[in-house]
Amino acid sequence: MADPPSLAYSPANSSSQRPKTHACVLCQKRKVRCDRNEPCSGCVKAQVECVFREPLPPRRRKRKPEAILLARLKRYEEILGRNGIDPNVLDGSSENSAGSSRHNTYVNLVNSAESTPAVPNQFESNTKKIGPGRLIAKEGRSIYLDKFVSHVFQHKFGHCLRQLHQQSVEERQQREDILPESSDDVSDQSLHDQVDGIDPDENFLVFGSASRSLTDLHPSPIHIFKLWQVFLESVNPLTKIIHSPTLQQRILDAASDLSSVPRELEALMFAIYSAALTAMSDEEVAKTFGETKTRFLARCRQGAQQALINAGILKTSDMVVLQAFVIFLLSVRLVYNPHSLWSLSGIAVRVAQRIGLHRDGSHLGLSVFETELRRRLWWQVTVVDATIGHMSGSISSLLPVADTDTPLNVNDSDLYPEMKEKPIEHSGPTEMIFCQMRYEVGKWLRRQASSGVVTFDGHWRSISDTSVPLQEKDRAIDELENALEEKIVKHCDPSIPLHLVTLLVARSAVGMLRLAAHHPRCYQERGEHMTQSEKDRLFTICMNVAEYGNVLQTTKTTQRYLWHVDYHFPWDVLIYMLSELRYRTVGEETAKAWHLIDVACTRTYQQLGPKARSPLHLAIASLAVKAWAAHVAECERHQLPPLPCPQIITVFSKQIQRNKSYSQVASHSEQPDVTTSEGVAASGNLTNSAYEPVNVSRRRASSDDFGADITAMAEMFSSDNSPMDWGQWDDLLRQFQDQCGEGEAFSLTSNM
Repeated sequence: MADPPSLAYSPANSSSQRPKTHACVLCQKRKVRCDRNEPCSGCVKAQVECVFREPLPPRRRKRKPEAILLARLKRYEEILGRNGIDPNVLDGSSENSAGSSRHNTYVNLVNSAESTPAVPNQFESNTKKIGPGRLIAKEGRSIYLDKFVSHVFQHKFGHCLRQLHQQSVEERQQREDILPESSDDVSDQSLHDQVDGIDPDENFLVFGSASRSLTDLHPSPIHIFKLWQVFLESVNPLTKIIHSPTLQQRILDAASDLSSVPRELEALMFAIYSAALTAMSDEEVAKTFGETKTRFLARCRQGAQQALINAGILKTSDMVVLQAFVIFLLSVRLVYNPHSLWSLSGIAVRVAQRIGLHRDGSHLGLSVFETELRRRLWWQVTVVDATIGHMSGSISSLLPVADTDTPLNVNDSDLYPEMKEKPIEHSGPTEMIFCQMRYEVGKWLRRQASSGVVTFDGHWRSISDTSVPLQEKDRAIDELENALEEKIVKHCDPSIPLHLVTLLVARSAVGMLRLAAHHPRCYQERGEHMTQSEKDRLFTICMNVAEYGNVLQTTKTTQRYLWHVDYHFPWDVLIYMLSELRYRTVGEETAKAWHLIDVACTRTYQQLGPKARSPLHLAIASLAVKAWAAHVAECERHQLPPLPCPQIITVFSKQIQRNKSYSQVASHSEQPDVTTSEGVAASGNLTNSAYEPVNVSRRRASSDDFGADITAMAEMFSSDNSPMDWGQWDDLLRQFQDQCGEGEAFSLTSNM
């Protein structure tokens, strides 16, 4: 009997029907074991066609940065060896370990770069201003690596470098693997992967770890466009870190499909919402968006926080994410604690340095367009860091370590991504005029820091340092004033709101520097007394600064920029003027000073609300009432009509009377240690203020008990000629700044 067909194999058939090396398509799809015959038993049993396809080639696994570095060093050693150089003896070591040899070679080259001056060669033109560093850029992201290639290495082994520059495409791609992928590609994995139940996301420590969709938090497309317009009108002219023509199209495209917005762009959009709302008044927000500013702004700030978390702010190499973070910091300066802001601005600085913004893009081979945007962002980061540092009592010293040129004096319309040539700068004012004014201050600081003058290191604090000669301070301030007047102020047209703001802020900055240099605390620290001429000069400076601020506050066309001015209220100017008004009791100058104080304080205290009951504000209230009482007493003594009582004096008087009522209630209370922030006064003998340290019980005095008897107050304070203790004022100001934004944090609230 013949064998069954399935067993009748000839030698030729058995060799041609050899099992496959991979499973068939059906078994792969069903994820079952395949016997790899053709046809396989599974397909025969299912009575379907058995199809075998060649598997796809395995994906190239990304190599870790350490492996890439070791591979690169190994290749360098091979090239050195082919050119007759033994890398094992470059540092004089006889160690045979390959790993140790590679490490010692690298360390020796780096140390040589730091200690040996470079000799000019054909590569120096690309590296002489950036040091031994390299920028790795890809699709809008970048990482700057310090000490990547040294001057000495380029000079001694230039022929080797030429071979390195001719690397294969695959090797260049390996170098780009150092860059993380975009936030959309990595955020989900990094935010959700866990090891033994612990979230490995580095954002968790500072910002929180939750990753969530923000589609529902976006305003409607119509409101998005309105907020964008407000941002362009009120915020962008004072910051200029985005290119509005290109960004506007991206925002319009994103608004049409909010569910697919890239995470870096989404972070920037929410930051723009927050900044735009910050610049609007309560009435404008209610009229435009149909809800309260407080509620709408809180939602947008929460969205901005979450969007920055989703974009991986701590590890980002994307400039758009840094733009979003800087704009967000500007929008929360009045609500966050200055010390928290100082820490957050430090993150912005580190991200900027990681991206390489502190190195000018013209030396890194970047396009003209990208170079200009990087310059704008870096200089804004330095401005934010220096301003926040000043408010928190710290000093920023970024300028001396950077070589980034100042941005060009050009409009956004002069820039476009495809441009090949550097745009021609305008000789007159552009839309960059406000930022150019701030850049002049930055360049002035840089010159002072690099001038070699030991007594003046270019930091703001040095202006008030008593060890610096007054003549040296005045010389430096004169230099800045002349530069601002010549390059900025004389080109300003006061009929243009942005020009008017620039002019007033420039002159206010110089006035504040004059005040810091000639401040009474400097004389007190040296044990000296101010001459009357010095007092008169300082009083005039303070009046000018106050007048500049009042023009900004009362001019209708500059209201859109008050979000920036509100952060810089000149407390020292107010305190000095009030202290002097105790003795400058009558005259035209006195009348003008009281008007300036009334305008400045009324708006500021209305904005502060409950925060205006701090020890600092109680002390200022007492000083103001004391100065006004001196004016009333002097007028009665000479039988002159007093000035109309300023509105702010009525507010201050009620504050003092209420505080005294609390003190009387507390003195009879059985629980003397119960206090509230509304009635806490400064401890110590602060300028013989009208109140003493008090304890306030839960029972509040009725405002109906208040009676503002200015004549009685005049008699109470007329004999008080005690000097000012500026050290105590500084302590009160620091306490108030510490309390500002208390409870605010860069994290998600429970309703998120």
